Amino acid sequence: MKKYLLTAVTLLLTLSAFAQETEPEEILGPTTIQQDHNRLSGSDAPNSGFGLKGGLNYTMVNGNDADGLDPFASFHGGAYAQFALSESFSLQIEGLYSRKGFKADKEYRFDYLELPFLVVYNLNDNFSLHLGPQLSVMMISKEDGNEINLDDLNTFDYGFAGGAEYRIGFARLGARYNLGLAELMDEGDTGLPFGRNIKTGVAQLYIGVGF
Repeated sequence: MKKYLLTAVTLLLTLSAFAQETEPEEILGPTTIQQDHNRLSGSDAPNSGFGLKGGLNYTMVNGNDADGLDPFASFHGGAYAQFALSESFSLQIEGLYSRKGFKADKEYRFDYLELPFLVVYNLNDNFSLHLGPQLSVMMISKEDGNEINLDDLNTFDYGFAGGAEYRIGFARLGARYNLGLAELMDEGDTGLPFGRNIKTGVAQLYIGVGF
């Protein structure tokens, strides 16, 4: 009996040592969770990673006091991080420096720091749709190159951003429209030659690189 017991204990210890030296993946291959992680991560993943982007802004103003205010072309640029939620959906957070404005008798420009929070739906490995809220904080405002007192302006804007993006390899090409919902002017007499009821909408074209 002692001989059989000793043999069983020896066999158990041998199997335990073998199991510790051999990774589960070597026996069974990667699990489903590991397969999903590998497919959704890395530079070749369709819906995760981080990178840089930049492009053109075309600002159009709307509202009851927007008559006579012409569109303004400028730029935006920054970084993004994309986090896979599933094979089809991901969350993309961006930090952008964006210049908006309009033209009247003079040129007015407003520089913002923007934070879009976007849900990304991947139609396939190359094409995706983006939609979500956006927060913006005005940093600088100028009238024909001369600074305007920010106290006269509503420096916080919020709204929605939506668009589409085409991805091939590490490169991205996209188009987006940002709709601002906050009025540009602050309450009271600002001394500026346009009314308070003005909001901005920005059409964007951009290129990006992902890592």
